[in-house]
Amino acid sequence: MKKISVTMATLESHNHIIDDIPRGVRVYNGGGVEFEEQEPGFYWARVPHKGGFKTVTVVFTRDGIDIGKHFCDCTWKYKEPPVCRHVVAAVLAIQGGVVDSGVTLGKTATISATVNQSNTAKAVGSGSLDVFATPMMIALMERAACECLADCLEPGQTSVGTGLTVSHNAASPVGAKITATATIERVFGRRIEFKITAADNSGEIGGCKHTRVIVDSERFMKKAEGRI
Repeated sequence: MKKISVTMATLESHNHIIDDIPRGVRVYNGGGVEFEEQEPGFYWARVPHKGGFKTVTVVFTRDGIDIGKHFCDCTWKYKEPPVCRHVVAAVLAIQGGVVDSGVTLGKTATISATVNQSNTAKAVGSGSLDVFATPMMIALMERAACECLADCLEPGQTSVGTGLTVSHNAASPVGAKITATATIERVFGRRIEFKITAADNSGEIGGCKHTRVIVDSERFMKKAEGRI
């Protein structure tokens, strides 16, 4: 089990009780959270609550940067229990505080390009007309997502795309300026989910939901090369 380091963005991305993320931080800062590791990655905790305590269990993912499962006395009636303040306080106590991270919900990045004869549908083979090609729009969207994560990566890391649902709703002629804006919507450890829009001079031309995963570059390439 690696060092546990769950970010606030990851806690916020899980289904959670409204306002219980900051409340959980306050509970942690107030002190008194007791915990012990029952087995690798599986923790039991007692979290102060109104003169008494709540019993919490948390199971972390193997890499220690996300929550796998959790339970609290206050949410036991839920079929899929949300993250509550006691779970937040327990996670922070177990990992020793809030983890600094540049990956935050709502962070954005923008990339622009101009439609020319090399990036039209006719040029790349995705159609027969001289308008901005859908594959080139997708590439621009991915570039925006990569830019959004660029200052969040550690040495030796990169991000790879693992999912994309896209719509291309308007045609842009040669000479149009295309702008793609990526916004981080959810974070689950190394998995980052984006909302991305693309627009030209006249307005929005497309949008997508995109998922990227932060990986170790060398390890990723060794695995890829092993497929030959």
